[in-house]
Amino acid sequence: MLNLTKIFAGMSWGTPWKRARQKRMLVLTLCVLAGSLSGLASSGMHLLAEWVREHSHGLVEQWGGAGFWVAPALPSLGIFFCVLLGSLFWRRHPMETNLWVAIREARHPDRGMREYHAYSHILTSGVSVGLGISAGMEAPSALTGAAIGDNLGRKLGLPRETRILLLCAGAAAAIAGVFSAPLAGTLFACEVLLPGSSGVTLIPLLIAAASGAIVSQLCGVQVGFPEIAYSWKLENLWLYLLTGLFCGLLSVAIIRLNCLMLRLRQKIRHPWLLMSLGGAALYLIFLFLPILGGSGLDTVLELMHRGHGGLPAGLMPMPQGTGWGLLAAFALCVFLKPVASILSIQSGGDGGMFAPSLVTGAYVGFLFAQLLQLLNITGFPLVNCMAAGMAGTLAGVMHAPLTGLFLIAELLGGYQLFVPLMVVVALSTFVSRCLSRGNIYFASAAVMRTSREVLVSESMDDQQDTAVGELADRGLYSLAPQDTFRTLLKILMHSPQEIFPVLDEEGCLVGVIRERNLRPYLLDTKLYDILVADDFMGSAPVCLPAETTLAEATRVFDVKGADFIPISQNGRFLGILTRGHLLESHRSLLTHQELF
Repeated sequence: MLNLTKIFAGMSWGTPWKRARQKRMLVLTLCVLAGSLSGLASSGMHLLAEWVREHSHGLVEQWGGAGFWVAPALPSLGIFFCVLLGSLFWRRHPMETNLWVAIREARHPDRGMREYHAYSHILTSGVSVGLGISAGMEAPSALTGAAIGDNLGRKLGLPRETRILLLCAGAAAAIAGVFSAPLAGTLFACEVLLPGSSGVTLIPLLIAAASGAIVSQLCGVQVGFPEIAYSWKLENLWLYLLTGLFCGLLSVAIIRLNCLMLRLRQKIRHPWLLMSLGGAALYLIFLFLPILGGSGLDTVLELMHRGHGGLPAGLMPMPQGTGWGLLAAFALCVFLKPVASILSIQSGGDGGMFAPSLVTGAYVGFLFAQLLQLLNITGFPLVNCMAAGMAGTLAGVMHAPLTGLFLIAELLGGYQLFVPLMVVVALSTFVSRCLSRGNIYFASAAVMRTSREVLVSESMDDQQDTAVGELADRGLYSLAPQDTFRTLLKILMHSPQEIFPVLDEEGCLVGVIRERNLRPYLLDTKLYDILVADDFMGSAPVCLPAETTLAEATRVFDVKGADFIPISQNGRFLGILTRGHLLESHRSLLTHQELF
């Protein structure tokens, strides 16, 4: 395996400024590579979804009248495909589809993202979204791009900071490739994956995102949103304030609904039962309202271009004229779109809440525009309403105001609405932050944690969620119980360690030898080949699993008064954690090294 650590360390020619420039040029090159690969992966996922959708719809049309009843079952088939693939190929480690995997690795690098994330979501998300589950491909694309960047850095043996940067660059490029919005992809990485990063980090992220967007456009991925043709009026500011407030409350409802469904999923647990129940519920939803299927972005385009007249009809017909009936129908869509999306994901489908948040916000904007029309309030065009709703809902759900602001600006050319959109995303994010435990990813992670563990924080400076396996000292000399005193002394002469773990044949800790226990026997050479490690070792302290949080380990130190704690992984000894490691973790906050 190629290892570039020596290359980084060996860049010693020239002045310090030249050495720093050489390293940065190498990092920029790797970011372009990671961005291009991520853009290619997101394009492949998008093209696969389009191919599956076209062919599945063609097969349904061949059924004639029976196709009306068959089409709502296609999303359940997509969920079945994901669950089947996961049960066949990821039995030991269940397939993870939550973007929290990338967020966790970006903030607390430990074992790295598993390699299957770099390719599996292309197939599972492409097929399931193509078959019509109510979810988007943005989160799987970001997860794929993050895995590509992280594994690229680890395969090349790059330093920790560079691996984090490549991970974020891959995710930014994937989002940029999906929407052809490199600035929004960059800000998404900064706000969601790596908050607290400095402005200089934007340089490699922007280059990676631009690379992903270029590759995506070369592959033929295009997003055809209409441009905003009308500016805003100062007297309509109260309408944008109202939109931001409503989007904030709606975002809180979506986050809490997702947490509720996640708790139900933890109670059921059985994947096939989850798939059956979720598939049945989705069938009924899509049978009555087929516009809730798929990512929904095509429905948003239809509403912006031609209104609601061309939307597909289900058992519940969509009112053709304007009136209170249409308002009631879209109010139901605003409620059921997040429900259908969360059901699709929690039942086993591979998708994310990025696109459903945009679509729900667009429905809010359409509903708001129709309400203003009924009340004879003019000066607030439909596209402006939908843009404000999309930006506000996305910002509230993700707690990422800049991402929501610049994504809408890039998709719709909405720079004319920059000021009111700033108000909308700021107000929506503020309300959502005040009323929820975190964005949709952090709130989900908090639900999945046990009550004994601390709540996940969105702050980059909060290290309490760091896994102790990341901090443990793994480079220790270990002994077997039958090793002689002479063997131990040879190790002692060449090692500064004061604690020697004693392991059995399976690598499990059976005892610990301290340096002070050896001092009474150092001058008696006759005992060198008589005494063995088993004669010196004390009882083994209770090991903590490698995934234990730093906060929990700190409590163990305080309660037991120990000066070290053994760390295990899958039952095997991994290393030891000392009080010095805790101090080093907090010291690193004060001497934080720039990623670029």
